[in-house]
Amino acid sequence: MNWAEYIINSFKKLRTQDVKDCIDQVEQRTGKSKATILWDMALCAFRHQAGYHDYTIFGMYDMTEEQRKNLLTRGKNQAYIEALNDPADRHYFENKSEFLELFADEIGRDYLDISNATFDDFDAFFQKHGQMIAKPEAGLGGKDVEKVDPEEEGSVVALYNRLKTGGQTLIEEVLEQHAALDALYPDAVNTVRMVTITDEHNAPHLIYAAMRLGRSGSVIDNFHSGGLICPIDLKKGVLIGPAASLEGEAFDAHPDTGIHFDGYFLPYWKEVLALTAKATQKVPGVRFVGWDLAITPKGPVLVAGTPTPGHDIYQLVAQNPEKKGMLPAFDAAVPYEWVKSKK
Repeated sequence: MNWAEYIINSFKKLRTQDVKDCIDQVEQRTGKSKATILWDMALCAFRHQAGYHDYTIFGMYDMTEEQRKNLLTRGKNQAYIEALNDPADRHYFENKSEFLELFADEIGRDYLDISNATFDDFDAFFQKHGQMIAKPEAGLGGKDVEKVDPEEEGSVVALYNRLKTGGQTLIEEVLEQHAALDALYPDAVNTVRMVTITDEHNAPHLIYAAMRLGRSGSVIDNFHSGGLICPIDLKKGVLIGPAASLEGEAFDAHPDTGIHFDGYFLPYWKEVLALTAKATQKVPGVRFVGWDLAITPKGPVLVAGTPTPGHDIYQLVAQNPEKKGMLPAFDAAVPYEWVKSKK
């Protein structure tokens, strides 16, 4: 069996619904045969460390090899994470209560860990704030994040018991977002994703920024939980439309509010940049971070940070008509050749 046959047979053995769905999507877009798509997908995996989702959502099926080479694919993104982020320090981001404690000056809101608090503490928090955001201590993608209200639950005791039993032990004050963000979508706190890398001299580099937007009544703005993503001009702080969904839909305006994206101005942009730069200095062992910031009427606050930022928001087909990859921007901050040498 030659190398080509081996690759094809290996892909056939996967037989997962996700792979088949991706191949079907590309077939519908291009008219190419499944065998041709599968072969090209395998080549991209071998040459560019690209996953099958990369191949589909980045439009690799319609790119030259030079264009493909500049994409930040799944494998290359993981290489940056492993080279720049010390596993021993990732807990500051992965444990939400630790994150809130470390970044207490930047978060701009009250919080309570009910795993280490009494019912009286919880009741006092409710009396002060009313509605609350409940989260599990760990977890990604907005899973099990819920806006809760003891009055709707029936009683403060009932809510306290449900959250503690269900593991939603981190309680936060509900943030008020700036009117400009509320106009875009009012049912969620729409956050700004800022992706940074600190170089060998601990100088921060802003690689990418995007607006994360909820839709369809959801209180979550996460791209992987039904939300939208819209790039931001790094210097001007304005949206660069269209917004896109994980499914590949493109929107010139928000489907719920009708607000047009392209050129939409974000308030406090200089302050967003300053807060992000400040945050990069807190954990020197974690140099590649995806930060989420909310913009309130008084300015930006830090919501969360991830030491494993997803790569699939950068180069979406609908937002990348020039077929430019993000790898050169990463390479300018920390050379990819150095990253590869750390494997």
